[in-house]
Amino acid sequence: MKTITIVALAALTLTACDSKQEQARKAELENRADKLEAGAKATEKAAEGDAAVVKKQGEAQAEALKEAADKTRDQK
Repeated sequence: MKTITIVALAALTLTACDSKQEQARKAELENRADKLEAGAKATEKAAEGDAAVVKKQGEAQAEALKEAADKTRDQK
């Protein structure tokens, strides 16, 4: 029983340790993920800004159409 426990602990210890290559690969993947996440946040922020501009333009066009409708009604 003791032998099985020792073997299991040794196997667990060896599999838990990442090699330097594995650590470097994980760090590189983490860096890539961070860059992608930063890009996503920047894109989201830009889209929100674009949406605000489009909304203002739409509101201005709607107001112009309402004024044109009012002028047309006043011509009666």
